[in-house]
Amino acid sequence: MATALKPSMTSELKCLESGPYTKTALRVSTMVITAHWGALIQLDKLFELLKQHIIPLWYPGVGILKFEHKNKVLGSSYKDIFTNRKITSKSFFNQSTIVIRRRTEKEDSWKEVNVKLFANGGIQMTGITSESFAQKTIEWLLELLQSLPESPFVVSPSGDKPSIQRFSVQLINTDYALNKFINQDALHKILINEYNLFSMLEKTIYQGVNTKFFFNTSNSGKGICQCEQFCKGQGTGHGEGECKRITMSIFRTGRIIITGARKIYQIEAAYDFLNTVFDKHHATVLYAPNTA
Repeated sequence: MATALKPSMTSELKCLESGPYTKTALRVSTMVITAHWGALIQLDKLFELLKQHIIPLWYPGVGILKFEHKNKVLGSSYKDIFTNRKITSKSFFNQSTIVIRRRTEKEDSWKEVNVKLFANGGIQMTGITSESFAQKTIEWLLELLQSLPESPFVVSPSGDKPSIQRFSVQLINTDYALNKFINQDALHKILINEYNLFSMLEKTIYQGVNTKFFFNTSNSGKGICQCEQFCKGQGTGHGEGECKRITMSIFRTGRIIITGARKIYQIEAAYDFLNTVFDKHHATVLYAPNTA
């Protein structure tokens, strides 16, 4: 579960009707993380080996809730129950999906983690809210796989044992909120005309102001690609041709989503930039609910 707003902050957002605007801190809603076992894995064999390790939904503990492989499924997750999800007819023969239930780091709730396993040893995790939580989840899974009566891993020519390798954050999704509504048309024009950012506002297609912020340590805080040749924004965020494109989605209600980065400091740069815009132009772009 992603971190909720503190009660005091929620109350503040509801009660303020005039004066300076307030904002919440950034909240990491989810991450996409990849890793590798350093070995090939036999997914058909793993499916059979884990049949005895699937826990029911009502079980009050850590475990594997669901294993989906080809057109076969073991167990179910809460998402299946709430969304009435049906088994897809599309089969991926080199990929399996496991849903793991783990306690959150605060130990006060449970989290379902979606883990995709690839035959080449690749791992992709979604539904993660921190790197440490992801690391502990993969470590738990590896320990379980190594405890099975037979190993699902293919022995490498070097004889190296499977381990967690190439651990990397691929995507961070965050959000925050203001206690004011946002004049999207005015903000959209300011972002384009004053800050030269690429911004789109097409309310019949998407309800938010969709703005691109190009992060680069050589051009900190401006959000504009200043490479000799305009880059696509798919780089590391460091140096020539390496801008990292971050998306800021800004909604009328004061809710803001910032996504697309691989490092939290990249997200924070976009967060700080956008807040400086609100600081400077709050009289133009912000208004109290029910006053427009």
